[in-house]
Amino acid sequence: MTWFIYAIIGHLANGAAFIIDKALLSTAFKRSATYAGMVGILSSLVLVAIPWVPSWPAGLMLLVAIVSGATFIFALHTFFAALARGEASRVVPIVGSLIPILTLVGTATFLGERLALRHLIGFALLIVATIILSSSGGRGKPTRDAVLFGVLSAFLFALATVTGKAVYDTAGFLSGFITTRIAAAATAIILITLVDPIAGREVWSMIRPKDAKARKRTGRAAMFAVVGQSLGAVGFLFVQIGVARGSAAIVNALQAVQYAFLVIVAFALRRRAPQLLKERFDRSATILKVLALIITAVGLWLVV
Repeated sequence: MTWFIYAIIGHLANGAAFIIDKALLSTAFKRSATYAGMVGILSSLVLVAIPWVPSWPAGLMLLVAIVSGATFIFALHTFFAALARGEASRVVPIVGSLIPILTLVGTATFLGERLALRHLIGFALLIVATIILSSSGGRGKPTRDAVLFGVLSAFLFALATVTGKAVYDTAGFLSGFITTRIAAAATAIILITLVDPIAGREVWSMIRPKDAKARKRTGRAAMFAVVGQSLGAVGFLFVQIGVARGSAAIVNALQAVQYAFLVIVAFALRRRAPQLLKERFDRSATILKVLALIITAVGLWLVV
C-alpha cells in the first residue's frame, strides 16, 4: 500500500471522527482542553507496542520527538479554543489551508523537501478545494480571538508534522510514532491537571459520574467519544504512515478529501439530519461544492 492510499484512508477516518467530535463538542464538553486531554491520554494505548520497538530516539531526536507529541496536544487545544470562539465555517478554512502551507515551508527549510511542478500545482488545487469545501456559508466575520487561535493551531499542527517527519526519517516509524505518542499523553496529563484543572475534573466526571442521571448522560457521551476517538486513532495512524513514507506537505493538503467526504455525507443526510453538519445546498452553494469536488479530483490526479 502506497503512502497516498494510507493518507486517503486516514483522512476519511478523520472525517467520520469529525462528525462525532462536532456533536460532542456542542453537547457534552464545556472546555476545549477536555477533548484535547482525552485525545492525548488515549495516546498512552501505544504502550502495548513497546516490546516491538527495535530502538529508541536518542539525543536531539528524542527532544524533537517530545516536541512533536507535545505540540500536537496544544495544537488540538488551540483548535478547539478557536472553534469555541467562532463559527466552524470560518475557523476551519483558516486552519485547513494554513497547515499544508506551513508544513511545506517547514519541510523545505529544515528537511530539504522539494516538490515537482506537477505536485506543486496539485498541492495548490487541494488547498483551494479545502477553502471552498470547508466554507459552509457562515455569516459574519470571525472574531479576532478565533483568528489568532486558528493561526496558532495551524502553526502548531505544522510544527508537530515537520518534527514528526524528522523523527520518522531518522529513528524509523514505529519507535518515532510511539515516542511522540508517549510525549502527547504526558502533555495531556499536564494540560488537564496543571494548566486547566477544571478540564481535568470534567474528564473525571465522565469516568466517575455523580448520580444515575449523570451516569446515563456521560455514559452515552463516553461511548460516542470512544467510537470517535477509535476512528480518529485509525485516521491519525494512517496519516502518520503517509507522512513517514511520502511528502508531509502533500499528505496534509490531502485533507481536502476529508472535507469532500463531509460534504457528500451532508448531502446524503440533508433531509434526515440537516443540522448534523449544517451544510448549505442552495443553488450557488451546490455549484461551488461541485466545483470544489472537481478541483479535488484534479488535485489528487496531479499529486499521485
